[in-house]
Amino acid sequence: MASESTGHLQAMAENIRLVLVQQDQERLDKLADVRKDEEVWAHQRKYAQSRRRYLGEDVLKDTGSAVVWWLTKNDEHVEHTVNDLALLAQLTSAANDTDIPERLQHLIAQQAGEPTAPDFPEAQPPSAPQGPETATMRLSDFLDSIGFTDGDVRRPMLAAQIAGLIKEQNRHETAEAIQHHFDPPASPALDDEASTSGSPLA
Repeated sequence: MASESTGHLQAMAENIRLVLVQQDQERLDKLADVRKDEEVWAHQRKYAQSRRRYLGEDVLKDTGSAVVWWLTKNDEHVEHTVNDLALLAQLTSAANDTDIPERLQHLIAQQAGEPTAPDFPEAQPPSAPQGPETATMRLSDFLDSIGFTDGDVRRPMLAAQIAGLIKEQNRHETAEAIQHHFDPPASPALDDEASTSGSPLA
């Protein structure tokens, strides 16, 4: 073989194949899967850290920031946000590990004192129709307010005097209604019983 004057040897080959044993191939496949999973986990952790930083340092920094954030989330529905003020105050205090500010304490008290409304309100029976308030009803309320309640002997006497004054003003129907209500006529059965009953010594 002739010597090469430059001291270098150039070789060429074709159709070369590299064959790994089965165990080495499995290890390489596992390493590839681990690297892929690690990249996915790193992105997920970065996303979670960014989200926590956004919520902790921006959204839940204080109650005011939480209110503004909640307004944007609820399409600027102010009434809905006002109803959630107590919840937002508790969230911001818990996120910052601080007590709820004194100026917001009444919101928590109101929330605790409110009765829980049922999800499905019970159907209420229709109320009975009420007619217009009459003079008799108003007079009855007036007598009750000044202490002449049912059973007081002065009640029908005073009502009769008022009915007489009303009759003098040509309001006969109203006067008769008052007299009939406060001093109804005696029952005929009671009159018959009173006339037939008598002392055995009479």
